[in-house]
Amino acid sequence: MSANSTTVSSGVSPPLTTDNDHNHSGLVVVITAFNLCLVLFSVAARTFSSYHRNSLQRDDYTFGALVLAAICQIVIVFCQVHYGWGTPIGGIETTSKEQMLKTVYLADIFSILVLGLSKMTTCLFYEGLFSQMQRRLSFVILLVMIAWTILSAFLLGIRCSSSPWSEISATDCSGLLTRWDVITALDISTEIVLLLYAAFAIHKVRISTKKKIVVFCALESRILVIPVAAIRLHFIQAQLSSEDPTLSGSFATVSTETYIGLSVSCLLTAFLKSFVAVYEDDIGITYTYRGPWKSELKGTSQSNFRSRTAAPKETPSRNLPSRLRIEPGIKGWEREEDPIIELSEGIQGHQNMRTVHLSVRDEFIELPERSETTSI
Repeated sequence: MSANSTTVSSGVSPPLTTDNDHNHSGLVVVITAFNLCLVLFSVAARTFSSYHRNSLQRDDYTFGALVLAAICQIVIVFCQVHYGWGTPIGGIETTSKEQMLKTVYLADIFSILVLGLSKMTTCLFYEGLFSQMQRRLSFVILLVMIAWTILSAFLLGIRCSSSPWSEISATDCSGLLTRWDVITALDISTEIVLLLYAAFAIHKVRISTKKKIVVFCALESRILVIPVAAIRLHFIQAQLSSEDPTLSGSFATVSTETYIGLSVSCLLTAFLKSFVAVYEDDIGITYTYRGPWKSELKGTSQSNFRSRTAAPKETPSRNLPSRLRIEPGIKGWEREEDPIIELSEGIQGHQNMRTVHLSVRDEFIELPERSETTSI
């Protein structure tokens, strides 16, 4: 039996997809399915964090839009494999070929939308994380991310003819390769802008050097998407210059799915322990407790602790003196024991604040023994 034979034993169903020199649809399906698992895991992590926070941040809404766009893009990729993507173009039926080209066209548009929403979510997360930084700078960076998304979708959507979905190689549209070069160059540039903004913000925040290193390594994880973007461009160029773009284009699809999965995974840095303190609960207490607070909780019964923290409406900060109240605008890192950055109202500049940790503990009171008198 030859190596390329597809004959199987009686009673055994043939595989749904395969991966060989003449068919890469199986590779596309596996990588796309793995990308779907990453997206669903990210949704679960984000939902868990929002449930414990009892609140939604602005980046949660853009992340929700990102998840919807990513799921749509993944479904479209599965459809294009069903219609013949990843196989030689000569073996695709005419009726399926047009459907396949349309799904490839839509998958490219949705991939740009997912990557753009990933950049926007990161920008909004930085804005909430570094709340004392200049908001004008973060707003400008957000506009840059929106502009890249719109421009990239425009360059891919409008091509050389009235049927843009039929143009999947350089012979179909000569300017398509140049458009991909521009899109990737701007894509890498926006990622560098995000990295520089995070580094600048971390440098400005007044926390210990050890914390800065931990936060820097976590936030700068987006640097991994830059080489992936370059690899993706390489495979796209190979597809556009190939005589069989539907076969060689499978590697471009695999690199795109890898890029999307990595972009979504980088957003999970918000759920690391160093970043949980950024968010507030309803009673104005961060989720990270340190110092004597943890040690004194050991001597407090669990039921008493729950009774003091279960009612979100009774905010302890309202009953404290005005000097000890926790300002609602101050977030996670800015409430830790290190000096805090706070922007004074009506005064430009930074002001040093001191954090006061309050704790409640049970104490045993010994009563004097009473002598018992017996009457005769």
